[in-house]
This record gives sequence, structure tokens and C-alpha cells, in this order.
Amino acid sequence: MMTITTAAADLIRDYVRRSELPNPVVCLGQVSNTPAEVTKGLKRGADRKELQEIALRALESEPKFLYPLVYPRSHFLWVFTTTIQGLRFASLFFHPRTARQAMKRGLLDIAERGLVLKDSDGTVVLPKQAAGAL
Repeated sequence: MMTITTAAADLIRDYVRRSELPNPVVCLGQVSNTPAEVTKGLKRGADRKELQEIALRALESEPKFLYPLVYPRSHFLWVFTTTIQGLRFASLFFHPRTARQAMKRGLLDIAERGLVLKDSDGTVVLPKQAAGAL
């Protein structure tokens, strides 16, 4: 199973604690800043289709960051969760395909901003475009 460094586990536990959920489940999720182009489109009243096109184009170059997303246990059947080093995670199939193998044998560590998931060879799997996040 994936190894979680002490620093990464502390970050996740902090997120779980702040969620104040009685039975939290963690899912790893990529986030990025809102690109200026999207903000400008919203301000001028662009429709949904145009905003989607702007976002898809603008987000390609936006740095991604990996964070623990905390959900109530009620969102998952018990068979769709797993405990890794004392932390309850959503099952692997809730995560991106590229992350699944790394979550079996890789390393979850802390980055300058958020987390970083590496496969067993040390290659960064998440976040994509990790060079901007580290």
C-alpha cells in the first residue's frame, strides 16, 4: 500500500480535523488558481459554453496542486473506502487512473504547496504539471 510521510499525514489530519465531520473520508484532488481569463469572462457575462472553452484552454497552463478533499463517510459505501496508515481514503477507483498504481505502491509526500504523489520509481504522478507546484 502507499506510504505516507509524516509531514503529509499531518497535513491530511489537519484537513480532516478542520472538516469537523464525524466519519471523514479523504480523496486526493488537484486544484489550481482561477485563471484571469475565466475571471474576465465571468465579469463580462460570458455564457456557460464560452466559459467552459475559456477554462479548458486557460487551465492547461495553470499550475496544479494536490490537496486532500474531505467528504462525509455517508458518500461512500464501506467497501469503497480503504485505510492507509490510519487515514480513511476513498477507494482507488475514485482517483485518476494515473494515480491508482502509485496509491498501491508509491509515496505521498508534502510539497511546497499541498501534496505530491510519486510512483514506486519516484516519478511524480500527481499533481500533473508538478514542476509548478513544487
